[in-house]
Amino acid sequence: MEPDTLKIWTRPEVHVSVGKMIVESLGVDEGKVTDDAALVRDLGAESIDFLDMSFKCQQIFGVDLPMRLIQDRRIEWRDLTVLAKVIEARYGVKVPAEELRTVAPATAAAVLAHVAAKHGVPRADGDERALVRELVQRMLDDLSATPLDLAGLTVEGLAGYLDGGLHAPGAMDAVMNRFTVRAVGEYIVAQLARAGRLAPGA
Repeated sequence: MEPDTLKIWTRPEVHVSVGKMIVESLGVDEGKVTDDAALVRDLGAESIDFLDMSFKCQQIFGVDLPMRLIQDRRIEWRDLTVLAKVIEARYGVKVPAEELRTVAPATAAAVLAHVAAKHGVPRADGDERALVRELVQRMLDDLSATPLDLAGLTVEGLAGYLDGGLHAPGAMDAVMNRFTVRAVGEYIVAQLARAGRLAPGA
């Protein structure tokens, strides 16, 4: 089925269709698909479900749902690829993510001690804190164009999870719990508006 790329949508139509799409993709009860329901935490969405939703979103709205981007970013944070980029930008030194993954414990302090010892990078008071916050800012910037509601998710709040360890699952949970039914609907509304396919005043 090809999407009707000429259809003009209203905001209520989008949200109703998104709700139906999620019910169909996840096989959940319609009553559970509330605006604030998080797809992973509350509705049990898994990677394969995201692929199905992306396909259905393209069929229904002619809009790409960048689920692959979110999945790729999650992997890059976990394997410390993003941290390697932050270190290069901050200190001008290329340190492979593979090398960073050998550092134990996986904390900002241990990573900076390693980088100082092996690569001669000078350290200063507060570097650990600054590194974590730069990492978080990069993470949030990478996700700004995705269907995640990042409003109210501050750098300080998210950094608090990572201060104790760079692999803290709470940080990823805090981000993924912003992947709500409402956020998906609003993302699609924004894409339709950008394409001139949202009814005026909708």
